Amino acid sequence: MKNSSIVFLGIILLFLAVSFVAAEENNMSKLVVQGEGKASAAPDKATIALGVQTRDTSATIAAAENARLMNETITALLAAGISENEIQTSSYSLGTVPEDGPVTAEERQKAPLFLASNIVTVNLNNTEDVGRVLDAAVSAGSNSIQEIAFDLSDSQSQKDLALTLAIEDARRKAEIAAEAAGVKLGRVLEISEGYGYVGAASRSVAFDVATPIAPGKMEITASVTMTYEIS
Repeated sequence: MKNSSIVFLGIILLFLAVSFVAAEENNMSKLVVQGEGKASAAPDKATIALGVQTRDTSATIAAAENARLMNETITALLAAGISENEIQTSSYSLGTVPEDGPVTAEERQKAPLFLASNIVTVNLNNTEDVGRVLDAAVSAGSNSIQEIAFDLSDSQSQKDLALTLAIEDARRKAEIAAEAAGVKLGRVLEISEGYGYVGAASRSVAFDVATPIAPGKMEITASVTMTYEIS
């Protein structure tokens, strides 16, 4: 019985100690600041979405013409040095072209116009071949350039740099705020971070192969929220 009382007393003392620490933590004065950092690098990979759209009052003719032009497009891409595993079909559709606005009874009696669309995605491990891909595709009959997206194959070093700059920015703000408020910074209680891409991550291009394609720079942003203990 005596041992049980000692154990019970120990549990009570431990509970009181934990409660005291929690109360001290809740009453602690804190300073919360946010920081931002940016790092940039030239993209080293590209994704191109292109393809063929054909129209006809016959679904069979629209689909057959589409298949012919797409086969010629893929053959031209392969001849331009693009490997087969870099080309992937991303979408295919065959349907009627929707009417714009109200349809009269006379227009409703006309044969519907069918639209066949076949889009492929070309994944490049460089940005230098983008113009060559567009030239080859358009010359072979591709009439739909939907998007060109640039990216980085490895962005970790830029993420690390952006995060470092964000933490330095948050620390600078905390020091200024503490000095202005007449308090002293203590230990860092919490850090939370986030990342984002800005710049050449994705862009749409007009159908004009004579227009130069400029990859530009990829900008990676990091943001942090830091909580300091102050006294």
